[in-house]
Amino acid sequence: MDMGKWFDRKFDFNFGADAYAAIYQRLKKAPDILQQLVLHLPEPMLVQQPHCKWSIKEHAGHLSVLEPVWRVRWHDILEKKPVLTAADLNNAATNEAGFNRYSISSLVERFLDERSQSLALLDGVDVLDESLTSMHPRLQQPMRVIDLASFVADHDEHHLGAIQEIIRALREGPKMV
Repeated sequence: MDMGKWFDRKFDFNFGADAYAAIYQRLKKAPDILQQLVLHLPEPMLVQQPHCKWSIKEHAGHLSVLEPVWRVRWHDILEKKPVLTAADLNNAATNEAGFNRYSISSLVERFLDERSQSLALLDGVDVLDESLTSMHPRLQQPMRVIDLASFVADHDEHHLGAIQEIIRALREGPKMV
C-alpha cells in the first residue's frame, strides 16, 4: 500500500456533527495502535531509515511533536482567528529531535500523554459549533473544530500506515527478481 505524500492529499470536510463520535474514537485509539505496532519490535528495525526517510521511531516521535500544534490550532478556531497558526512544513522539530536515541516505550508514552491533553481540550469545548472556523494556511479552506479533528486523525493514520509499511518491507527483506 503506497501511503503517498501527506502534502499531496486533498481533504473533504463535508460531513455533519454525527461523524464526531467516530472521529473522536480514531483520535483516542491512535496511541494504542502505535503501541501495538511497535513495542515488540527489535531496536534495529525501529531505527532503520528506509530510502533515507524517517524511521519507525521518528514517525512515532513526529506524532507527539505535532500534538501541541493541533491544540494551538483548535484554540485558533475557538478564538475565531482568521487563519490557523502555520505548522513547520519542513518538520524541523522532528528532524532535529534525535528520536532514534529514545526508547520506543518513551515515544509511545509521550504520544499518549500529548494526545490525552488534546482529548481533554476537545472534551471541554463545543466541538460542533458550526460558526467557529479558521482558514487552514496550506489547504486554503476553512476548518471547524470537527474538521481539524478529522484532519488530525487522518494524519495519525498516515504515519501509522507508514510505520506498517516499514515493518512489512523490513520483514519481507529485499525482493528477489
